Amino acid sequence: MNFDALENKNIMLFGKTRALSADEFTMQLRNHNIRIVNDSTADVALIVEGRLVNPIEQDQLDKLYEERVAPMIEIADLEKWLCASIDADKLLMSLKLSGDRNRLMGYLQNPYISNAFFLRLLKLYNWEGLGFFESDDNRDITAALISRFYENIERNHNVQYANMGIMHLLHQSSDPGLTETIALLAPLQNALKEGCDNSTRKILNTIALHPATSTKVLKQWLKKGSDAIQILIAMRHDLDLQLQQYLLNLNKAVINEALSLNTSIEHEIAEILLAMFPENIAKHIALDDALYRHLAEEYALELAQNPTLTPAMQKELLGEDEDVQVALAGNAKIDDSVFNALLESKKVDVLRRLIANPQMPQETLKALFEEDAERLGADIAANAKTDVAILNQLAQSEDVEVLLALAKNPSTPVGLLYQFQLDRRLERAVKENPSFGKHIQRDNIGWDV
Repeated sequence: MNFDALENKNIMLFGKTRALSADEFTMQLRNHNIRIVNDSTADVALIVEGRLVNPIEQDQLDKLYEERVAPMIEIADLEKWLCASIDADKLLMSLKLSGDRNRLMGYLQNPYISNAFFLRLLKLYNWEGLGFFESDDNRDITAALISRFYENIERNHNVQYANMGIMHLLHQSSDPGLTETIALLAPLQNALKEGCDNSTRKILNTIALHPATSTKVLKQWLKKGSDAIQILIAMRHDLDLQLQQYLLNLNKAVINEALSLNTSIEHEIAEILLAMFPENIAKHIALDDALYRHLAEEYALELAQNPTLTPAMQKELLGEDEDVQVALAGNAKIDDSVFNALLESKKVDVLRRLIANPQMPQETLKALFEEDAERLGADIAANAKTDVAILNQLAQSEDVEVLLALAKNPSTPVGLLYQFQLDRRLERAVKENPSFGKHIQRDNIGWDV
């Protein structure tokens, strides 16, 4: 229907409004020069059926429908149009000046205003120093926030009435505007300064690490937040140089240590941290040739664990002692040629680390099993890539380390896991095996942990 054609026309309303209060509904109609009348002879352009229509009104509606006096619609359709045509700036100013809490709450619980307008209105809401669910009003507004943005809310009954709902909402969203609005709400600002319960702390931690959290929020949280929040922010891989410098200038050992573990810190920051945490820098910093040369002589063991080593750097480290080779064998980013060179060394500790490396091919596991099952059996038994036939052979072992590795391996056949569950030495490992847990849930079998 073309609602714009209702300008300067009369309508009839039966029942109550839904999304707008009666006063707001009348005011929005007035803004469009639309009048509500009670007489069907007064050149009525539209008949609107609201909620809670009483029997007398229903009889009138039925009669008007039969007489085809005018088109008849649900009030929701008219309210959607009215809400879509609201002058947002004008209404915001009116709400600011009036301080009318009930009116603001009415709009915040109105499903027909836009998401962007909702977030602007939410910034005006006074939480009165309480948490998200510590008063009836706060609960209603928090529920409106979660319900509006939560994906598939209908499948998660009552999630809008718990902090968990905010957590899930943040995990679902990639919208910087939504994340920033939530981060700057008074309940979280108070929690930053005064401390909070565990569920609220999880929300703070989620925002501190959220990829959509703005620089504006990060700067504010660094100033207001606890050491724990600052540590989380220090671990972010998208920190610009200014934020890294700010963290460094806090001159806190725990913050500096967190920075030294961040693979994305700028080299000028890394140079300063080298004096404090050289091992961390060597393990984690994104390397260039100059930095590698600076560290290679003294920190070869730590460098061998760095995922940003170039193939040339890796080959150079092959010439170091066995401890360095073992560390290199555990590096998930080593070059194929380096992997093969380590494999050919036949050193047991190196082979064990290679077996645990995600790059280990299934065929190589089979070859190692055939060559040296006695010394490498437990390591092969622990690898999820190991062929089921080999896992079954290893299950015949009397070595408890081999059996324990099998009990923990998610690729171990369920039949074997049931057998291992009867062994007290292996029982807990079986129950903690995610594959066995999924099997129990899928088959709905009673099971005591």
